[in-house]
Amino acid sequence: MVAKGKNSGWLHEGVIRGSMLGKTMLPTDEELGKKDDDHHFKPARRHNGLVWGHAPRWRRKRLLLAVLGFCAVSVFLHYMPDMRAQRADGSRPSYASYVKPSADAGYDGGARPYELSEPTGPPPGIRAPRAGAPTPHTFDGAFKFYRLARSLHGAAHTDGYRKNNRNVLFAVSSLKSASTMLPLICDMSQWNRSWVHAAFLGREDIPLEDLLDINGVDRERCPAIWHDARPDYSEYSTDERAELSVQSALTHMDSFLHPQVAIMDDALSEDAFFAQGMRNKTEALGMPLIEVPKNKWEDYMWMTRLDAGSLKSWHLPTIDILVQVPPDSSSVLPLLKSIQEADYSGLALPRITLELPAELDPTVERSVEKLEWPPRKTRRSAGSQLIVRRRIANHGVTQENAAIRFLELFYPNNVDSSHVLLLSPQAQLSPQYLHYIQYLLLEYRYSSLAADDTGNLMGVSLALPSLLVDGQTKLVPPTASDMHAERYTKLYGSTVSAPFMMQAPNSDATLFFGDKWAEWHDFLSHRVSKQHKSSRTPSRAKVVSETLPSWTEYMLEFMRARGYFLLYPATTSSAALVGVHNELYHAPEEYRPSAEAEADTQDTPPPAEALDEPFLRAVSPPAAPKKGERPLVPGQRPLHRLLPFDGDLPETEQLPQLLFNGVKLDPSSVAVVAAKYADQFREEVGGCKVRLGKRRKVHVGSAADLFCFGDEGEDAWEEDWLLAADGLGSVATNTPLAAGTSKWVGVGVGVTAAATPTATSTATSAGGRGGSL
Repeated sequence: MVAKGKNSGWLHEGVIRGSMLGKTMLPTDEELGKKDDDHHFKPARRHNGLVWGHAPRWRRKRLLLAVLGFCAVSVFLHYMPDMRAQRADGSRPSYASYVKPSADAGYDGGARPYELSEPTGPPPGIRAPRAGAPTPHTFDGAFKFYRLARSLHGAAHTDGYRKNNRNVLFAVSSLKSASTMLPLICDMSQWNRSWVHAAFLGREDIPLEDLLDINGVDRERCPAIWHDARPDYSEYSTDERAELSVQSALTHMDSFLHPQVAIMDDALSEDAFFAQGMRNKTEALGMPLIEVPKNKWEDYMWMTRLDAGSLKSWHLPTIDILVQVPPDSSSVLPLLKSIQEADYSGLALPRITLELPAELDPTVERSVEKLEWPPRKTRRSAGSQLIVRRRIANHGVTQENAAIRFLELFYPNNVDSSHVLLLSPQAQLSPQYLHYIQYLLLEYRYSSLAADDTGNLMGVSLALPSLLVDGQTKLVPPTASDMHAERYTKLYGSTVSAPFMMQAPNSDATLFFGDKWAEWHDFLSHRVSKQHKSSRTPSRAKVVSETLPSWTEYMLEFMRARGYFLLYPATTSSAALVGVHNELYHAPEEYRPSAEAEADTQDTPPPAEALDEPFLRAVSPPAAPKKGERPLVPGQRPLHRLLPFDGDLPETEQLPQLLFNGVKLDPSSVAVVAAKYADQFREEVGGCKVRLGKRRKVHVGSAADLFCFGDEGEDAWEEDWLLAADGLGSVATNTPLAAGTSKWVGVGVGVTAAATPTATSTATSAGGRGGSL
């Protein structure tokens, strides 16, 4: 029975429409292989359950909501940096998209990957700010470097594929820091000692060319290599995205440039995200980071004269200051005050060791109790860096004991990085003293050429003595005309003074390199041991004045036997890096007469053999030195303007070289003169019998070859090719020092001699060639 009602018509109409739709949509053409049987209705198999006769329908509103939801999820997944999730090690991976320059090798004629156009305007989902409104830093999406690959590809000639190269990287973020760092960048690139790269990694959306034009940079006169390492949409970046982009850009630059060092402005002057990113990433990469102190860029202009090898070692050296305080004297107080008031911005603070006497001046004792080191204003690490040692007794000090006690005050924990600065208690330092030490230490100790050219340099003196080591003869400092390079005469002919090397110790203010100090320590150990093991060792005549401490005599022996020199400074004015107050002079304790000797009216002291002294004493104590005191360099004057040759440091082989007696020595004859003196020393002091044509084997860091204890075998000797080639043989000379000498001492062709008087020594000659011993 067919149901009837008001809905029966709707059902009947639906059946008819369904029948018509089926016949309309299914083809009946015989060419398609369809039969009419496909159109016959076949009822579906019935199921026991309730079956709906039609598919579920989607309302338009629900369909629209589903589409919008799908789009929202897609956008969220696309822009959410899933790599922001912390790794197991706590680090956040970079999510930058970057095309390597090497992709250009497969270039097929189309647009190179790094030539793709960078999107402009705001990122998707962010509106551009209105005129005058600040740009919102809300975009946290993935980033791409559209401009970095081109410059990295163009810097292939800088050997960035090598781990050790000449690449130096300056990194800049803020526009203010750009104006500060650009003078340093251009100055370093003009010195042409390194490949200078400058990378901009900030938020500002200003073209690189415009940035350089605003700061007056001429690319021809400033031949640095410029890198635009800013990501897309940089001005809209959140702090987190900006920091990650800095780290990612550094990773890419490290991969293709391998910079030896990175240099940036002070963190207080730079963007916070940039400073944090630079510090974190350079530490992770093991790349040294130099931060130029705020408003101090001109004071650090000397840094631009250094090469990549020196700058790479910026944080490597450590310095210990050593001061021996005299008894019953407050002369050390000006020195301590000058140390505290010096400029240490951007540099590692030295450690201070004070050796106090048994009888200490009350004023000094109170000052030491209140002394804080590091000072509060420069304190960067917890804990004191001040070491105080106090002696128990002051009487009965001999030359040997005083020298031993002095050397025992310091020993380098690492001979390559640990160095010691000896200061006289009468000295007073200029504010730039540590800048000068850092500059010369990095150049002559850690530069790319240091290992080959500065092996005979024992240290650097900050003070220029007015007298030779004999305490009587006036020192005549060399000038630019004495330099062993014509360019200094041509370019700096008007320069009055020039730095020079002299084979003479200095006790006023000298920095000794750690490896040379350790070798000297070994020398004195063997020297003292040989002195005590020998049955009768005659006392030697002193060369150094008794106004200088006894360790200087031992050091002079060591320097002459090894051919070592100290570098002495020169300035463009009468001002000095170190002032010495002669009115506060105190004689060395080992040469100070005892109370009994002062009461005795006789001038003749007891013989040296009775005192078991290694060196003969003077008949009467010498008078106090009368050195001319020079004013200190003012603190506001930059170091590079104080030094001659526009602040450039000449190579050691170009510097004038003087013996202890003021005789100028040709650089080519240094090794021969040292070898001759070493053989003489081995015979007279070391107890060796020098063999003709043979010499003792010399081991790095050891002075054992200068002494013989009877247990040396044949393997301790080798052919003496140096003196054999010179034609002089290995015969020691005992020629006494005469009253005259030649101006130049040299061995080899082209050495000229001009007679000039000196006070204490002469050059022995053989066939017109000679060397002072």
